[in-house]
Amino acid sequence: MTARIAFKKGKRLHEKTIWIVSKYDRPGDIMGHDRKTMSRISNEVYGKSYKGTKSIIVREIIDKIKVGETWM
Repeated sequence: MTARIAFKKGKRLHEKTIWIVSKYDRPGDIMGHDRKTMSRISNEVYGKSYKGTKSIIVREIIDKIKVGETWM
């Protein structure tokens, strides 16, 4: 999926389009239930050495591509 995210660095709010892989397809479900995807986004946006508060919001899902199926 391609998603539009917003994140805060310092006092500025930035937006970015990012590729994500998740079994959830709604922004609220991704933020609430998919820790692996959110930690990957956090590492990509902030990196390892960022010391401030990390806040990420998944704004919208732009497009979906079905890659496979999950059995869970």
